[in-house]
Amino acid sequence: MNKSQTSKQFFKSVVLAAGVLFFVENANAQSTALDAAVAAASQWATLADANQSERMWAASGPVMQKSINKEDWAKYVTNLRNDLGTLNGREWAEVVRVGQPDKLPKGEYVNVVFSSRFSKTQAGEAVSLVLTSGRWVPVGYVVHKIPVGAANGIATAPVK
Repeated sequence: MNKSQTSKQFFKSVVLAAGVLFFVENANAQSTALDAAVAAASQWATLADANQSERMWAASGPVMQKSINKEDWAKYVTNLRNDLGTLNGREWAEVVRVGQPDKLPKGEYVNVVFSSRFSKTQAGEAVSLVLTSGRWVPVGYVVHKIPVGAANGIATAPVK
């Protein structure tokens, strides 16, 4: 191999290495952002467990605060907790990037979905967040009960 070929090979190697580093750094940045989203959602759900609806509402974004007042939010969280019972365990199941939601300000939105076990039922909890000034801010919380047996892939009919 002559000097020109060696230089070209070296240049190709440097370009390839730079591309790999860019990909790894980009993946690490995305992973860090998603980790921060899961952490923010976990902290917010923990406030619900402790019946801290006022703190949840205060920490939420303006989008949520405009859609529900503090008193109605407190009733919503209290009713949920009474219906679900005490938390026995929660694991995050997935983070879903959401396209631009209709009727919401432009931004980067995600839903962090948890698989949760409560004393009265199992449930899927979804905390919706928007990236604001470099941090994830909660803008919604929805809980779906999982019918008994459905968590194991077995659908069950209600007993009448």
